[in-house]
Amino acid sequence: MFVPALVVALSAAPAETSQTLSLVDATRAAMEHNPELAEASSGARAAEAGVRGAGALPEPMLSYQAWQQPWSRPLDPTATNMHMIGIRQSLPFPGQLGIAERAARSEAEARRDDVRARRLAVQAQVAHAYVAWWRAREELRIHLEHAKLAERTLAAVEARYGTGGGRQGDILRAQTDLHRLHADVEGIQEILRASEALLAAAMGTPDETLPPPSPPDLTLPASSSERPELAAARARAERAETAARLADRARRAPELMVGFDYMLMPGMPDAYSVMLQVGVPWFSSRRASEADRAAAEAQAARAAAAAAGNAARYERVEAQARAQAAKAQLAVLEDDVVPRADHTLQAMRASYASGEADLVTIIDAVSVLLDARLSAVRQRAALADAAADLRRALGIDLLEKAKP
Repeated sequence: MFVPALVVALSAAPAETSQTLSLVDATRAAMEHNPELAEASSGARAAEAGVRGAGALPEPMLSYQAWQQPWSRPLDPTATNMHMIGIRQSLPFPGQLGIAERAARSEAEARRDDVRARRLAVQAQVAHAYVAWWRAREELRIHLEHAKLAERTLAAVEARYGTGGGRQGDILRAQTDLHRLHADVEGIQEILRASEALLAAAMGTPDETLPPPSPPDLTLPASSSERPELAAARARAERAETAARLADRARRAPELMVGFDYMLMPGMPDAYSVMLQVGVPWFSSRRASEADRAAAEAQAARAAAAAAGNAARYERVEAQARAQAAKAQLAVLEDDVVPRADHTLQAMRASYASGEADLVTIIDAVSVLLDARLSAVRQRAALADAAADLRRALGIDLLEKAKP
């Protein structure tokens, strides 16, 4: 008998506890601890902090000059012909600061949308890891239940063989089937450990032991919101357009530099001077090159925004189609295929007990039931995965409507 092997497999199965982990709780933990979100949030704050500076004047420059200081008296201030103290201020061409501030603000808006997009992406990642973990646990449970069923089948074959009504080949076939189930259990155990580790890492708590997962919610989202990726792409296109206008104006409008100097001249009356410095950008190949590059970048940003829109539409349609297909297949499996397979097995077992069926028929019926139950679990997982992708495709935050 293979009872000891089954006991080992059962002892290796995850222990059930009264406390379970829901997808909402797992997602909430990820929103608090996931380092990818922390990185995106920091980038958004940095971009927001740069908006004010983009619209501010350059810092003024103070200067000091000592005129005609003799080498023979290098540290004597009274020997200097003139001490000149000045201030300089660069004045951008009209409208430059406003344009630069609008470009920086568009970038800050794009960064905020990036945070929301990353938030939805992490939520989908958590959901997929959660579903994979739940699926592995369910597949393990089903395999262990069928291992128990195979144990009972083997016991019945051995009892029948002891009374002279069976064949030794039947015993070998039943033992082989039980060994196959045990091998499957070992493979599922490995998947179970890996999926749990993936979920813990996505939650930002890789060193913690997680309670068992609750069954995933199979409700498909009905509402929608704007995809943050689209909003970010549109904001970046606006920033690129603004930067192109700024570069184009910079090659046509000169910048100014104004200055004031106060002159202290020993033995002579104090004096002052003013200065005005004007750039000549019309002869600058660098300014022209920057304008051409900014125009090309604006065109690329517009194309990127259009591509993001196309990708978002495809992802929405694909996720909806996948969800509907999984939902339909799950209904057929749970309402028809699994009950029929179970009924068939019960009938075959009764026939075998009365000598009207052989062992191969029973084992085939067991395999059909196992495949049907596993297919139902996998379709549930596929539907839950599709729901997670659909939430992301529709721009829905799982926690916005969840109870605190």
